[in-house]
Amino acid sequence: MATTLKAYSDPTLTTELTLLSANQNADGSTGALDFLIYMGSVSVGKKLEADSNAGVDDIVLSISDSDAGTGSPATDIRLALTSLGLDSAIAGDPLTLGPVIYSEQAGAVPVYVRIEDSTNTVSTNTDLSLQTNILVETNV
Repeated sequence: MATTLKAYSDPTLTTELTLLSANQNADGSTGALDFLIYMGSVSVGKKLEADSNAGVDDIVLSISDSDAGTGSPATDIRLALTSLGLDSAIAGDPLTLGPVIYSEQAGAVPVYVRIEDSTNTVSTNTDLSLQTNILVETNV
């Protein structure tokens, strides 16, 4: 079932994030690049929960690789709920967002993202995306 949960580049949920762009030097000298995104819904009066056991099981955000073996691997990405958490986050691992996300600005969940390019290749990689477990969306 499709929900209105999306990634945004701002806490007011006005700019939907369709592509996370990271310019890095081909020789690997750029180092890690950190971003802050927001997972949320602009719909009014909604709550999003895991379909498996609504309100109990966590909403899990993971990195999906649609074309493994080409482009950047999912292990080039770290996800955390805090900036400091990026240092201990395991590359490629999913992130637990909690059992419920409420819609509108107040319910947006900040997610810190770190990209470390392991390919050392000048290219545009579009094979990685953010995915959640199956969610259900209901009125509050």
